[in-house]
Amino acid sequence: MMNKGKWTALALVGGLLAATLAPNGAAVAANPPIEIRFDGETLVSDAEPFIKNGTTFVPFRALFERLGLEVGWDPATKTVTGQGGGVAITLRVGNAEGIVNGDAKTMLEPPAIVGGRTFVPLRFVSENAGADVAWSGAERLITIVTGPPIADREAAVRAAYEAYVAAANREDASAVQRALHAQSPLRTTLYKSVADAFARRDVETTVESLVVEELHGGQATVLVTESNRRTAGAYYVDNRVDLKVSMRQDASGAWAIYDAATLGQEWLQPFGADTGADIDSNDETIARNTIASYMEALNREDLTAALRLVHVDSPMRSATEKTLAWMFDTYELSHELEDVRVLERAGDEMYVHTVQATRKSAGPKLADVRTRSIHTLRLTNGQWKLYATIQGEVEALSIPQ
Repeated sequence: MMNKGKWTALALVGGLLAATLAPNGAAVAANPPIEIRFDGETLVSDAEPFIKNGTTFVPFRALFERLGLEVGWDPATKTVTGQGGGVAITLRVGNAEGIVNGDAKTMLEPPAIVGGRTFVPLRFVSENAGADVAWSGAERLITIVTGPPIADREAAVRAAYEAYVAAANREDASAVQRALHAQSPLRTTLYKSVADAFARRDVETTVESLVVEELHGGQATVLVTESNRRTAGAYYVDNRVDLKVSMRQDASGAWAIYDAATLGQEWLQPFGADTGADIDSNDETIARNTIASYMEALNREDLTAALRLVHVDSPMRSATEKTLAWMFDTYELSHELEDVRVLERAGDEMYVHTVQATRKSAGPKLADVRTRSIHTLRLTNGQWKLYATIQGEVEALSIPQ
């Protein structure tokens, strides 16, 4: 006798086969999947879109992010939010009334949870975010245009970044700040440092390459190669840098810089080379003692003592505190100061080249290294404090272990 469970499974398979065969036994093709194209690019999501009562549904996160909206999800109320580019949309699963910029609007079908994914009506969201939507039934293709032609939008992104560089070159601190997005994490750092840097030295930045890598709705990713050369003023190491810059549209639709990451850096002059400046022996002693005291605090894992030697206005102070706290909690390291040379002094700042060896005695895998750095020391209330550091060559002294 056939096992009942097995028989049931076979019966189901047979039923499915029968449903997909014409009377003469020829296969009947199922509906092809729906394709969604944003500005010529296919929307990719972790679940297939579907049509219900004439409304196309898509996973909310993929759609919102493609439209350049920052996504929010409240599991308690099953509420979806999207915000960006002057648009704020709130939708709730099972509720056909959505909120767009504070106004209630009715959808033909409400958002729904299917297979553990939250789906939202594509046309309702897209059109309320300012996009145009078209449907081709023959191709099962949805075409969405989010704004001006892609070439025009890429040109606007490039122009915004170039305007930022131009503001920096003419040392216009206010214009540099305006070039940053209102929510940019860079604003605090640049606010503290940019006007001060302009007052101390002149640096000419040249954009050598600028490529818009991604452009989705109100967000863009730009790959930039630029060179920075001092033309006058205090000590500086000329460099060429590769950056990955994220940009966003603000409430008015203008593009602004949101964040940036350094992908690579090349020094255009010998790192730490003597400048020929006359160095006072007292400055050499001060520099050595200040940096040695900082290294000793690191060796004792004394976060308070280390931060006492970091200038209160340093743009790297907050990051230094977080990094040291993590380092002390994760590793046991010894830091040896092998060389200290003052390269130049300009008023209340000294520029100091150091060679430091760092060795691990406990913690996850890590190589022992020798690092060359240039520190800026700044005088405050009669004491010299670490203000900024740039890192040069890192030499491995061991394999990670």
